[in-house]
Amino acid sequence: MSLHRDILYRNYSAAFSAQKTYAPGAQHAQYEATYPDLPERGAVVADLGCGKGEWLTWMAGKGFRTLTGVDGSESDLFIARSHDPSGVHWVQADLIDHLEAHPGSYDLLHAKDVIEHMTKEEFIRFLLAAHRALRPSGRLWLLTFNAQSPLSAATRYGDFTHESGHTPASLAQCLRACGFTRLCISGRHYCSSSAFGRLRAALGAAVYEAARLLLALRHGKGGSLDGVDLHTARPDLLATAQKA
Repeated sequence: MSLHRDILYRNYSAAFSAQKTYAPGAQHAQYEATYPDLPERGAVVADLGCGKGEWLTWMAGKGFRTLTGVDGSESDLFIARSHDPSGVHWVQADLIDHLEAHPGSYDLLHAKDVIEHMTKEEFIRFLLAAHRALRPSGRLWLLTFNAQSPLSAATRYGDFTHESGHTPASLAQCLRACGFTRLCISGRHYCSSSAFGRLRAALGAAVYEAARLLLALRHGKGGSLDGVDLHTARPDLLATAQKA
């Protein structure tokens, strides 16, 4: 591991202070809005880059029992273990190494705010390893920031460990090249139900629709291709794909 990664990932969340505190209530509300179609409760699930474990505790609350969390930060995993009442299997490891060591093991792989931390070479290796680690018809879920959204540079450069940015087109390109099918890539803009959250949602809707028009003017007609919303300007992207 390079020096900057060794230093910054060692206590990843702590380096952001109040920006990345443990707040499962707020996180779980976002998950409810983001992941409406969950698999069968008997699915074998891994959260890659699980951090402090909020997504897995939410999944446990939904009735899932075979859950694995993988992360390279021991400090984040310590928090995850201390708040886990359900017996999640927590693993401190490099994500790609873990996938490569567990072929045909999972029905669902989830990675939220993870792939932007990978170089191009690492991302392709990650996708190939994820494909091998999935069981037949297994699913991969990726949530990342949208590099064609207004002000995406603030996200891209707001974390020194970010290595890359993704658009719907580039995500689809890489997923298809690495053997995934049944792609669905769409924009997301989660806002809370508070008064300020509702204001953010209303103002954001206007801004992102205007940006969608600009993208269509730049790239031509056609807002969706095989489940991929090519012109979404919402700040986050949710990509789902299936092992062929």
